[in-house]
Parts: sequence; C-alpha cells; structure tokens
Amino acid sequence: MATAGAPNIAPAGTSSNPILDYVQNNDNDILGNNLTLRSLEVNATGAQTAVQPATLRDEFTQEFLNSIMNGLGMLDDQGRLSIFFAPTTVTLSVIGLRNHPDEGKFIGFLGDLLNGVHFDYFIKTQNPCPFQPIANTILCLAADDIHGQALQHNGQARFTVGPHQAGDAGVTLTHSRKIFKIPFTLLQQFMAIPDDADVTLYFWVTIFPLIQAENMETEMKSLIDYFRVAATLDAAASTSSLVWNNAAAMPTPIGRNADVIERRTSQLKRSFPTIFVDRAAASQVQQMGAMAAAQDRHNAVAQEQLNFMKNQKAAEKLSKILKVTHGAPQLDLICRMLLKANLQDLPKLWRDLFDAKDTTARDEILNRALRETAFQERLEVPHTMPGTADKLLQAYWHMVSSDEPETGSACNPFQWCPAKRMAKDAQDTAKIYSKGNIKVTAEEQKALEKSTLFFCHLDHMENLIRHGYLLWLTLTGGDKAHPVVKFLSEYRGKIGGNRDRIERFPLRDSSDRDIIGVLIQIKLAKELEGWSRAQVMQEPAPILNGDLIIDVVTDQSGNSNGWEPWTSTLGTIKADYGESLKVFRSAGRRPATWGLQDDLTVVGTLTDNVSRFGMVSAVGGNQTWQDDVSHIPEEIAPRAPAMPRARAPRAPAPAPAPPSRERTRTTEVINWATDADLGRTWKNSSAQCGAVKQAAKRGEHEVPPLPKSSVAGHTSDPMCLNWSVLHKCNAECNEAYDHVEQSAEKKEELKKWVLEHASKVPARQRRRRRGGNQAANE
Repeated sequence: MATAGAPNIAPAGTSSNPILDYVQNNDNDILGNNLTLRSLEVNATGAQTAVQPATLRDEFTQEFLNSIMNGLGMLDDQGRLSIFFAPTTVTLSVIGLRNHPDEGKFIGFLGDLLNGVHFDYFIKTQNPCPFQPIANTILCLAADDIHGQALQHNGQARFTVGPHQAGDAGVTLTHSRKIFKIPFTLLQQFMAIPDDADVTLYFWVTIFPLIQAENMETEMKSLIDYFRVAATLDAAASTSSLVWNNAAAMPTPIGRNADVIERRTSQLKRSFPTIFVDRAAASQVQQMGAMAAAQDRHNAVAQEQLNFMKNQKAAEKLSKILKVTHGAPQLDLICRMLLKANLQDLPKLWRDLFDAKDTTARDEILNRALRETAFQERLEVPHTMPGTADKLLQAYWHMVSSDEPETGSACNPFQWCPAKRMAKDAQDTAKIYSKGNIKVTAEEQKALEKSTLFFCHLDHMENLIRHGYLLWLTLTGGDKAHPVVKFLSEYRGKIGGNRDRIERFPLRDSSDRDIIGVLIQIKLAKELEGWSRAQVMQEPAPILNGDLIIDVVTDQSGNSNGWEPWTSTLGTIKADYGESLKVFRSAGRRPATWGLQDDLTVVGTLTDNVSRFGMVSAVGGNQTWQDDVSHIPEEIAPRAPAMPRARAPRAPAPAPAPPSRERTRTTEVINWATDADLGRTWKNSSAQCGAVKQAAKRGEHEVPPLPKSSVAGHTSDPMCLNWSVLHKCNAECNEAYDHVEQSAEKKEELKKWVLEHASKVPARQRRRRRGGNQAANE
C-alpha cells in the first residue's frame, strides 16, 4: 500500500479534468468562510438527536440548485474511496413525468468527467441507508493524538489505533455516519488521493493539517469525527471499520435510464455551465454510451447497447424502441427475462418486433416465429391471441397480482394455448377493428379489450405445458439452456406420468376435483411468477422446481399441507369467470367420446353456449356479445333436440304435489389468508360451527359470546367463526362484515376461545333435508 504524501494537484490551467480545474479556482467557492458541516454531526447520544437523512439530502439538493459544488465521500468494504459530485434528488415530476419509479431518488456522478461525460449513480437512501448514524458509538482518541500516531506510522499494514477501553487516557465516545461531506475547499485534496492509498492515513497525514491551518476544526467536526471512527478498531481482531460500506450500501449506476439522464444533464448545465457547457451537443445515446467507462456490469451493458444502436442509426432506433416498450425500464426487463446483457444480444425476433409498424404486424411476426420453432421441434404449432406480442413488449410477463389472472403472458399458463379456431377468429376480428371503419359501442369496445383466460383439463396438461415450452423457446431464440425453457421441457411429461397420484391426492376442497387442471395452472403460474418477479426486482432468481406437485403427491416434499398454492386466484376465477368455469366443469364430466374435436378445443367463450371440451376460454364479467362481428369465436349452435317417439295414450297422471320451496342459493367465499394452527385447533375440537355459534349466541352450555370483530363499525358484533376456522363461508352470511384478513392478535384470541369453549358444545343431530344433505357445519 502506497504511503500517502503531499497532494498530487495539477497546476492550474493544465489539467484535462474539468472538475479538478473548477475546484482549483477559488473564485468558484461560493460559501467561502460561511462553510459549515454541522448538520452531519452525530453526538455521543446517537441517532436520537441527529439530523435526519431526508433533511441532509434536502441540504445537498439546495446547495446543488444554488451552484455550490461539493462532494459526498464513501469508503467501501475494502476502505477504497468513492467521491460523488453534485449530489441531488431526482425530480422528474417537475417536467411532467408523474409517478415515475425514480422520482425522489438521490443521485451523484462518480469521479471527474471523462471526455466531457459524467457517470451518474443512484445513492442509497434506505435498506441500507448510509446517511443514518452508525449503530454504535466508539471510544476514540482526540484528533491531535491520532494525527501524531499517523505521522509515526510506517509499513504496509492499514493505519489503525485502538481498540480503547473506558478509562483510557484521552478517549471520548464518538459517533458518525457512513458518508462524509467534502466541502469545496477540500475537494482537490481528496481528488488527489491515489487509488491504492490508505485513505484514512492520507487524511490524518495530509488533509487534517490543512484543516488546522485554516482553523476550521469546529466547522468540520463531522468530517474529523468520521475519520476518527475510521481509524479506530472496534475490536482487536477487526479487519474493517464501522464507517465502511458493504456492497449492498454502495451506490449503483443508473444504467439505461433515459429519463434521469435527460433531467440530470439539464440540471447540471444550469448549475455549473462552465463545466457542462459542451453537454448541449451531446445526444442521449452519447450519454448512455459514455457510462461504459464505469467499472461495473451496468455500464458495460450501456456501452454494448451504444454499439448496437450505432449500427441501427442510434438515436432514432432507441426512440422507436422506447416508444414500443413504453420506456427504458421495460426494455431493461426484457433483457433480464431473456438473460441477455444488452439489446444487441436479443434474438432477431425481438428486433423484428421493435421494427413492426403496429400491433397486428407484431402478432403476425410472433406467430410466424412460433410456427418456425414448432417445425424445428417437430411439434404442433401453438397459437396466440391478438395483443400477445404487445403484452410481452409492454408489461410484466407474470400475473400482476393473484386477483388479476388475466394479466401477464409468458409466465402465466392461463394465457397459453387457445384453440386454433378461436385464435384465428380473434385475429380476424382484431384486424377488422384495427381498420377503424367499424362502429362499436363503448360496451362492445370494453368487451373486446377484456382479456381472456384459458382453462385446461388434467387430460391436456401436457399439451398446455408443451405450448408454453414452444413459446419460451421462441422468445429466447432457441436457447434450451435458459432456465424456464429447460424447466418446461423437462416438466411437460411429468403431470401425465403421475396422473393417478395427482387424482387420488386429497384436495383442500374435494368439490374442486373436476378442475384439478385449473389448480395445476395456478400452481405453475405461481412458480413462474417467483422467477419472473426476481428478474423485475433484480434479485437472484429461485431455482424452478422440476418436481413441482410431483414431490408432494409422491410424499417426497415433506409438505403436509398439500400442493395447492395459498392464493386468491381460484376465488377470483370463480367470482369473475363463474359461468365459463361452470360450462368447463360440466363439459369435463361428459364422456370422453362425446363431441371431442381435438386436444385443445374451446369450451367456454363469452357466450358460454358451447358443446366441445378440452380447453375453455373465459372473459371476465361473463358478457354475451350479440353481434356477429364481436363474437370471438363465433357462437356454436346447440344440438337440435331429438324427435320424440310415438307412444300409446296413457291414463292421466295424478295431480302433482304442491311445489316445494326452492332452496336459497348461496355464494361461497374463500378465506385465503388462513391460519393453519387455528384450523388444526378447530379440527381437534370435533365441534360443529353451527352448534357452537348458536350456543355462543344464546349462552348455552356455559359458552360465552364469540370474540368481537375488529372491523370498524362492527366492534360490538361477533367474529365469523366459519371464516376463520373453516377458512370459507358464504357471501350472504350475517357476519359477512368480518370476512377480512384477521390480525395475528385476533387469530390468537379466537384460538384461545376455541380451546376453552368449543368442545363444551355437543354435536347436533344431523337431519337429512328433502332433496339434499345438510352440511355438517351448518
């Protein structure tokens, strides 16, 4: 490690570095003797009395807007120095970009300019936040004592002092943050620190004497305290410092972020026109390409993107691509989903999609690529619905939420595998409407825009997964090593190979056995969603489970709760696509030889008047389209009834009995936010909900009233027992107000009540109703 010596400052006027030139000119020092760093101080009591991080960031921003040049310094986990100049808060809303994901982020550029270009970084403000005071105070020597020891230091080891104990001479409790502010007057000294220098030693040997010479120890106390803590060991065996930042806390490059680049460049030109005067001539592409000089993967990606865009006529190409993808974040996401470093690495399919003139053209390009992939794989050609290409280009590939099964694309099995006829009819209809010469009502247009789901029977699950495999293989340009492609390729035959086990395995609700295929679609969607969300959040992606469901039904997973996911998706499908699901269930109970056309046939469309099965499509709201243009696909005419046979006259039948009263129809609702422990407690009590609720209401069997609901307006009313212990109820329940996610406290209160009182109530005698059985818990 080099020994820090005198500042290596370039002579005025000879430096090729604009920032260094700027800070060497004292005329640019706006604050002068008014300088103070007191807002960054943290006294020995710690964070309670310290200025909050948000206030500090506002202070940096105000100084930037008032053309005050300063720096923000950080030491990484090896003690290396990074200086971020002109830090400020991003305010894209002032130029009309409302609700931008980068609004309010803190940004600064790293180091001096290179060829007139700066390199912006996002500086963390939370999780972790280096602006916060460090967790502990530490006993430190006075600044003069540390300075004296630094002058005596020699050798290759890092300069440190301590650790100290209470009672040691000359030590005081000291606190600091993990960042320090570098005022204008010291910027050139910090910029002169060699890359391989011991930064802490350099400060005490070279910079601290300058502070003393200017008699600025009081104004710069926070800076001095930072390096007092940096030099002091907190434990004898420590190899780091309390003020060092791990990799998670260090700033990250802004990457391909055109919105931030444009806003940041405009602000820098206004605040420091003598430095950034030439930036007016730099294009957005040049700004992005320049970031390749930063020493990390993100800037390497930006450089490669620049090379690609130069070959495609740069700025015009980027502008068109960003228009298609609705911004740079989605473009970045597509690269991550396909595990590609940059645009240049994307398969040709994607460049064709970017160049296509409209939605119809993009769908045709995608379908053509799917046909080519299917031909190469010797498999049946999959089909897509209109707008699939735009979904891939402009939105998340997984369900946005469990309550929106119609969202997503490549990571949502409910969007795979429409029947050939339905896809063709839908595409033809979309073309007609795209011409603009068809007049439709607002209701029809809303229906046309509503997404479609495809339900799959267990019989055809292998076909569904095969179509998903072909879709992913096409999107990745034939990359069979891609984790999703590999997963679907290996998984597609496992469901069929374990069909008997899956059918025999108990479900949470046995009435859902005829829609096991839909449950598998939900499970598969959740698995792919986990992988997709990791790409969105730029986190390590989980390994896809190649034995999904199979490991549970073969008793290899150790999951005693079954394989069905705990999600509200099924409840949403039952509520929003109920009629289509009803037709789907009815079709699945017919003999396999009745009306079978092919393995992937539409069952339920918008009209729900169909006579084929295998796959079902459903549109939310169960709307019925009456005009020929709006049908997707055309309504299938029901079979004509058979002619009755001629029969001999019979004697008059006896008068019919008076009609029985029709049973009230109820709507089942499911509690997805369940508590397994509470459910087991109830099951072990062997009690019946109806009997227990009646006893609690009437005060029978020494049973007190049920715990009160926590819902506003109903705090004097009882909780719904069925909802919390059976995990389901009906929408017409008298306690429907309590059909909400219960707090941990309420669950524990109810669990205690069940343990103490439920077993006191004897089971009621179950009586058979005319026309049906009475449920055990009614």
